[in-house]
Amino acid sequence: MMNVLDYGELIVGTAVVTLLGGTPAMPARCKHIYITCEGNNVRWRADGTAPTSAVGHVLTKDDSISFTGADYRHLLENMQLICGTISGSLRMTYFD
Repeated sequence: MMNVLDYGELIVGTAVVTLLGGTPAMPARCKHIYITCEGNNVRWRADGTAPTSAVGHVLTKDDSISFTGADYRHLLENMQLICGTISGSLRMTYFD
């Protein structure tokens, strides 16, 4: 069973950001996350290469993504995100 650790928000603009920069920051015990996207589409990568406004997985406005089936800590630490020309917002629930 997963326990909720916290809720966070992250503004994603035209510069690459990571989930570690959310407010509040992703808890050290976080291994799972549920993310919703608001405002504008966001692109992400977790392979060590930064996304661009044209390259990376797209998390579309009003969509969500869940990393809850395994221990995703390494993926979450390496995830980088960017928005096209206007910022988007991510809402995140952190789980242990």
